[in-house]
Amino acid sequence: ALDARVVDDPAGQRALWRVREDASGTATRMSDGSEAWPGWEDCAVPPARLGAYLRDFRSLLAGHGLRGTPYGHFGDGCIHVRIDFDLLGREGVARFRTFSEDLAELVVAHGGSLSGEHGDGQARAELLPKMYGPGLVALFERVKDAWDPAGLLNPGMLVRPAPLDADLRFAPLPREPVDVVFGYPHDGGDFVAAVRRCVGVAKCRTAAPGSPTAVMCPSFRVTGEEEHSTRGRARLLHEMLAGEVVTDGWRSTEVKDALDLCLSCKGCRSDCPVGVDMATYKAEFLHHHYEGRRRPAAHYTMGRLPRWLRVVAATRTAGLVNALAR
Repeated sequence: ALDARVVDDPAGQRALWRVREDASGTATRMSDGSEAWPGWEDCAVPPARLGAYLRDFRSLLAGHGLRGTPYGHFGDGCIHVRIDFDLLGREGVARFRTFSEDLAELVVAHGGSLSGEHGDGQARAELLPKMYGPGLVALFERVKDAWDPAGLLNPGMLVRPAPLDADLRFAPLPREPVDVVFGYPHDGGDFVAAVRRCVGVAKCRTAAPGSPTAVMCPSFRVTGEEEHSTRGRARLLHEMLAGEVVTDGWRSTEVKDALDLCLSCKGCRSDCPVGVDMATYKAEFLHHHYEGRRRPAAHYTMGRLPRWLRVVAATRTAGLVNALAR
């Protein structure tokens, strides 16, 4: 660092901490508004090699026609990055694969690890032979078979994995924009893109507000249940659009129940690092859910309240209505 500054103002401290807390979410949006994804999340190299590695990493991105936003634990040589992969089309997924293979070789060439923090799991397991060698991976398989001969415990993790470009969660989403009533101007009018905003950062799962101005998410704070968090609701809307788990679309009872406790307070719109607007998504869903069907009585009494008030004023029956309301 060339300079330093001590921040002793609590508001300024909170603002600085929020930069780091929100980084994993805000990095999913490039400066031009396009999407970026965690596809290569946390490889690490020896800190002494970090400068050379980052220069090679930047060249590799450019060679594949990609852009990335790195952040994270530079002191440890562990770099988080969001990359503008196109995970919706065949060419984009193919580029995701070739880039991942090339980057794995680059990390190994710098004496690094494919997973510096979060583990290999499904995302990188196919690439482990590049780091450990086929012989050691075969030994991993023998250990797995000795302790789990039926393959019941975490199948496909580390050994005998699925291809790294299989089971991508965007694959079953509709390719054409869904017919909607709201504009979604920040997502090109595309409700699917709006729902994709949630990348699972889970800032909505806080049990108490992190700052005096934080609102998100009241229903989760009361229930403590994932389905009543902004993330849980976004995930259910994703499954509704994909049509594999939630199969009845806009008529889904599961999605309706998850949205029922949403207060439409728009706390997520301001507090969520990626600007998920669940209040608008809820209104969109309810419009389609009840389209052509009778709504609950409360929807009519509250939704048409201005009309009822005009009727009360015109008939001079305010006293009677107030008495009945008591």
